[in-house]
Amino acid sequence: MSDAAKLKSPGLGYRLLSLPLYLFWILHGVKHGLKHGMPGYLSMRMFGTAGKAPDQVWVHASSVGEVRAVTPLVQALIEQGEAVLFTSFTATGYQAIQHRFSDSVARAVIPLDNCWHCRRFFKRQSIKLGVVMETELWPELLYQARRHNVKLLLVNARLSRKSLDAGTFIRGLLSTTLGYFSRILTRGKRDLDALLSLGARADQVSIVGNLKAHIDLSQQHSRLVERDYLILASSHSGEEQQFLEARPAQRADILLVLAPRHPERSAAIQTLIERSGLNYAVRSKAQAIGNDTQVYLADTLGELKPLLAYAQVVIMGGSFDTTGGHNLIEPASLGRAIVTGPADANIVADIEMLGIGSGVLQVENMAQCWRSIVELLENPERAQALGREAQSRLAQQPDVVQQYMTAIKPYL
Repeated sequence: MSDAAKLKSPGLGYRLLSLPLYLFWILHGVKHGLKHGMPGYLSMRMFGTAGKAPDQVWVHASSVGEVRAVTPLVQALIEQGEAVLFTSFTATGYQAIQHRFSDSVARAVIPLDNCWHCRRFFKRQSIKLGVVMETELWPELLYQARRHNVKLLLVNARLSRKSLDAGTFIRGLLSTTLGYFSRILTRGKRDLDALLSLGARADQVSIVGNLKAHIDLSQQHSRLVERDYLILASSHSGEEQQFLEARPAQRADILLVLAPRHPERSAAIQTLIERSGLNYAVRSKAQAIGNDTQVYLADTLGELKPLLAYAQVVIMGGSFDTTGGHNLIEPASLGRAIVTGPADANIVADIEMLGIGSGVLQVENMAQCWRSIVELLENPERAQALGREAQSRLAQQPDVVQQYMTAIKPYL
């Protein structure tokens, strides 16, 4: 009996659930595509595109952040002579792939997680290996990959607290889905323990490192904002309001740059700024920053890194709500002083690596965040020391991309 014949399917429960979900996926596809200027998004998810090359390595990442994190690994595969099919779940992820790689990879969005669409996807592609980033555990997609004899690797693997606290049905479904992977390559001990608790086999999981810890210290960035400024980066709904409301009156002179995680929230953030009575400019409208500009809304894609590079202090969003924090490695690689909030489920390992208090400051709330900001602005040598320590600790890390390539090579 073949390995494919022995596979455990996602189960009748999930397949019945996928029927009402199908309408939701259709509606989401229409709305999501229109919102991001990609009207063909739903069509791509339903009908896909024909394969462009034989024996491709399929690399999948959810959205912009994951696409950016796995990009050095994709580049390493290309340099080794592999043909790559790079997919995303979101339209913005697809656009990021297009922007970064142009025609050097085949690109697509993943199909709807339905038996017919997923089967069709793998019948139309010639894939020898699938490399899936982080938590993209689509049961039907991964089951059909294995049914079509595509070996699967999960890289930079992690599980959210939400997944670990899920009910019996979801935990059972995730456990089955983890079983489709030949290897699960994770970031650290905490992630390994979480995966084992959800049913991954001990001989299946190994620690390789955090792909987001890969840095290119030689990279140069153009300055986009000429004034001195602070940046609230990758913020979520509610965090911008907290940030603006907590600013002390005596620091009304400093320019605040808001770079939301989802730029499509631009209109809502503009309304918030207007209600705050602050002078502002919007990057997507090409509005100039004047001496009286108090807030600059950086509502574009692909420009976060140059904005981080020249900030006096970086405040990382997703850490003052329930998100669990966002990538601290990027601002650390640029030698910036970083302040992050109390929600750290996604970044505990990053905080430990950078050194709490020495390479990154973690605060309990936005009021304490502003106290730390004021201290750093009044003591620039302290801010510089934080940035240097974070950058130095990163430089001491092993080449994580090479470590992943070493782990992947036996499956190529």
